[in-house]
Amino acid sequence: MEFLLSVLTGGATGILGSVLGKVFSFADFWMEEKKSNNDHKRTMDMTRLQHDLRSEELEVEREIVMEEQAGKQRASSYRHDMSAGVSYPWVAAILRLVRPVLTMGLIALTWYIYATSMDLAQQEYILQSVIYMTSTAVLWWFGDRAMRPKK
Repeated sequence: MEFLLSVLTGGATGILGSVLGKVFSFADFWMEEKKSNNDHKRTMDMTRLQHDLRSEELEVEREIVMEEQAGKQRASSYRHDMSAGVSYPWVAAILRLVRPVLTMGLIALTWYIYATSMDLAQQEYILQSVIYMTSTAVLWWFGDRAMRPKK
């Protein structure tokens, strides 16, 4: 009987050991899977961050290239303007007066149309056109002067 009891309890202990081994094996597998998922998530997050950083770098590089091209165009325009040579002083004076005269003329025209117009439909159409031209000239004139670097 003791022999039979030893065999049964030994077998039960062996089975219990196998079951516990499988449970711990599943726990190890679950922990490894969780660690693998965390590693995968961290890798994906890092890849996403690298992508975002690279997108920002490309945007900055694009802006740098655009600024360089604008500078080259501006320098080319200046070279072209200077290639005409030195003009007579009276020609230079007239050229310098074109923008201010145009600006003041458009402002005066806008005021005149607003003050004397009787036909409302025509007044509105002409007024919109003249206001567009006036604002373009004024902002171009003063904006162009304001954007020049200080020497």
